[in-house]
Amino acid sequence: MSKFNNSKDWGDPAAVLAGIFSISSVLIFPVLAQSTRESQSVFQPSSVLDSPQRSGGNIADTLARESEFKTLTSALAVAGLTDTLKQEGRPLTIFAPTNQAFRKNAAVYAQLLQPQNKDKLARVLKYHLIASSVTPEDVNKGEIKTVEGGTVKISVAPDGVIINDNVKGVQPSIEASNGVIVRVDNLLLPPDFQP
Repeated sequence: MSKFNNSKDWGDPAAVLAGIFSISSVLIFPVLAQSTRESQSVFQPSSVLDSPQRSGGNIADTLARESEFKTLTSALAVAGLTDTLKQEGRPLTIFAPTNQAFRKNAAVYAQLLQPQNKDKLARVLKYHLIASSVTPEDVNKGEIKTVEGGTVKISVAPDGVIINDNVKGVQPSIEASNGVIVRVDNLLLPPDFQP
């Protein structure tokens, strides 16, 4: 006979607590398991190793606060895209080049900053932006459509992601209120892009 069927054990506080814990674990653990599955349904490149950092702000404000994205923040302002990255609602994913990534492409970036090339700069930056959260299904397809209209090829690496075969998503990603920021170590340029 179970000890909970024995009426003498109902006076034992330890037995009562054990019974409550047993019942609550049956009710709570499936809920926790479901919430864990839901949080993993959105592809986080950092989930390979680390949990994403949480910023507490939108993408634009988060980029502006992080010193490693000063060049990107300036480029977004010049291209008129800052407000796009402040919008709440549909989540975004941005492959965010660090200051070092821009330094690797100093000649191209200098060309893009010319006043007559503002549209080209905007096009390059939109090529870094996905108008959704990147899911495992997107990665499995191998290509993801960007806001610019072209596609980027993405694959999982042991320590992050590789975009277009030569740009690495750097750990960890940053979770903003309206999407995810994935640090990248190089600029992404549309295949037919001419500076």
